[in-house]
Amino acid sequence: MSRLVKVLRFVGDLDDDFYADERQRDVWNEASAVGFQFFYWVALLAAAVLPWAAGRAGAWIALGLLITWLFGSAVTMTYARRHYVDPGSTENWLRPRVFLAAVVYLIGALGVVSELLLATGVGTWFGVVVGAAGGLVAAAWSVRRKRRRRAERDLLDEDF
Repeated sequence: MSRLVKVLRFVGDLDDDFYADERQRDVWNEASAVGFQFFYWVALLAAAVLPWAAGRAGAWIALGLLITWLFGSAVTMTYARRHYVDPGSTENWLRPRVFLAAVVYLIGALGVVSELLLATGVGTWFGVVVGAAGGLVAAAWSVRRKRRRRAERDLLDEDF
């Protein structure tokens, strides 16, 4: 067991007797996943709003939230991979929630960049990001819809 895994097991208190009961462990794992996702979405939304609502001070806080968000993702993925689980093997990257997270992240990142690095022209760049995100969402929705219709048509063809 690597040092990283040992540290993460200690942080997660995974050797506690609480985890001995299978049902408790399963329910706790689900509850932890829900809490983890809730924290991620709240942090992401706060990071998207803070630079625009609180200016430069909000941008610094948003930057901290975005870095923490990325670091938490990296730790989660690394831990899973160290236990020979590929988190991306069953992931559907065309889900609306993935695009929503990307758009919200980009809005936060643009707010941070605009407040900390750019002097003017923020509205233009915000429009570019929102327009590009809208285009990507529409394209992904179209691809998904086309695949679904093709699958339905193929299913009907098999029936006849």
